[in-house]
Amino acid sequence: MASKSSPAITLYRGWNTPNQYVWSPFVTKVEFRLRTSHTPYTCGVGGPRSGPRGKIPYLDFTPPDAPPELLSDSTLILKAFSERGVVRDVNGGLSSMQRGQDLAIRALLEDRLYFMQGRERWVQNYYTMRDHALWAIPYPMRLVIGLLAYRANVRKLYEQGAGRFSDAESRALVRDVWGGVSGLLEESRRTAPRDGCFWVLGRKEPTEADATVFGFVVSNLVCDAAPDTRRLLKGEFPVVVEYAERIHGRWFPDYDMWP
Repeated sequence: MASKSSPAITLYRGWNTPNQYVWSPFVTKVEFRLRTSHTPYTCGVGGPRSGPRGKIPYLDFTPPDAPPELLSDSTLILKAFSERGVVRDVNGGLSSMQRGQDLAIRALLEDRLYFMQGRERWVQNYYTMRDHALWAIPYPMRLVIGLLAYRANVRKLYEQGAGRFSDAESRALVRDVWGGVSGLLEESRRTAPRDGCFWVLGRKEPTEADATVFGFVVSNLVCDAAPDTRRLLKGEFPVVVEYAERIHGRWFPDYDMWP
């Protein structure tokens, strides 16, 4: 629980699954930054339709001596929190080159892999994704809303470009992304303490990129609508899974482990 001098933070994650990771990488990204900054928060359910930008995560933020605010978008939430000292400014000590590397890693996952991930979930594994994402909508309305969501995602993916690839081409692009991340983590693990956490830029402490990487790794390990990526990570990139396991053990011991 937050103390009287601490801000009250309620993070809306979209699912009523306490002590479990959710399928959104951006929710876990925010949770990672809160936990590694020792910032207390509580979890709420909410949903995209309730959020100010029509997506999750979003949160209620009530400072000790100020009116409550409703913040949304993981990047903007963390930027505001970093500026206000709610979470640590983990990128403050980076060189210009390191800042560029950190930003490039985040963009690779959030602006490229995200759409390939959406293709696997909403197109290739539609029924599993529909029933999980739309869990709060009862049948038969879920069938109608699900079809509308499917069409909207197919259109969005085609316009963005991810929907124009074949399944084989899409899988190859996903493998390339995770191969790059794996290479960075392999190098970092060589100098990390035994059984301790290691970080994507090879530093002693995490940066903003680690919040994104951890969020995307966990998202794919827990998501039943991403079976191909789950097999890929476990089969070809074990260091990526180990990276997430060590963070889980240190910072998320109260959460259920992925299968």
